[in-house]
Amino acid sequence: MHDAPGEATISPRERFTMAVAPWWHTGLIVLLLAGGSVLSSRQAHGDALAAHHAIRYTFGICAEWALLLLVWWGLRARRIAAADLLGFRRGWRALAEDFGAAAIFWIAAAVILAAIGLLLRVAHLSAPQKTLMAIAPRTPLELLLWMMLSLSAGFCEEFVFRGYFLRQFASMGAGLWLGVVCSSLLFGVSHGYEGAAGMIAITAYGALFCVLVFARNSLRPGMIAHAWHDIFSGVMLALLRHFHRL
Repeated sequence: MHDAPGEATISPRERFTMAVAPWWHTGLIVLLLAGGSVLSSRQAHGDALAAHHAIRYTFGICAEWALLLLVWWGLRARRIAAADLLGFRRGWRALAEDFGAAAIFWIAAAVILAAIGLLLRVAHLSAPQKTLMAIAPRTPLELLLWMMLSLSAGFCEEFVFRGYFLRQFASMGAGLWLGVVCSSLLFGVSHGYEGAAGMIAITAYGALFCVLVFARNSLRPGMIAHAWHDIFSGVMLALLRHFHRL
C-alpha cells in the first residue's frame, strides 16, 4: 500500500489488536444475522422469493443500511471512528489502484469459486439454481433496484464483515486467522437462502475478501469487487431467465 506523504503505514496486525465494540453488541448482531438467515432459508423453500421483487429489493437495501447503522452504534460505544475501519486513501491515483486491485481480485476469485463449485458438485452439493433464478430481476425497475441493492451490499457488508467482525474477532488474541474464520463463517451463514452449498462457497469467498483487506490495508477494493460481483450476477441471471423463456 502506498500512503500519502506524512502518513504512516499501519500493518493489519497492528490494526487488529483491540476490540472495536462491546461484545454484547457483537452477540446481538450475530443473533440478528442468524435469525435473518433462518427466515430467508425458509422462504427459499417456498415460492416467496419469486414474487414482489421490487419490494424485496427495497427492503434489502433498508436492511443493509440498518445493519450498518447498528454496527456504527457499537463503534461509537468504543469511540472508534468509521474511517479507522475503512482505510480509504485519498487521491485519484489511490482510487484507480483500488479499482485495479478489485478487478484482479474479482477475476482470481471467480476462478477459485468455479473450482469450489466443481468440488461441491462432486460431493453432490450444488447451489439451488431455482432459488437463484427466482430472485433475479425481471424488469428495468427491478434491475435498477438490484443495482442499488448490490451497491449497498458492497459497502455495508464489507464494512460489517471485513471491517467490524474481522477486527472484533481478531482482537481476541489468537491471531488474525480467528478473525478470518469467524467473519467468513458469519458471512456464509448469513446467506441461508442459498442453501448449504451456497453458504460454503460464500464462506470461502469471505475468506478471500479478508486476504484482499490484508493486501490493500483498506476495505475499498473489496467494496468495489463485492458490488460489481453482485451487479454482474444479477444481470447474468436476468439474461438467463430471459433466454430461458424464449
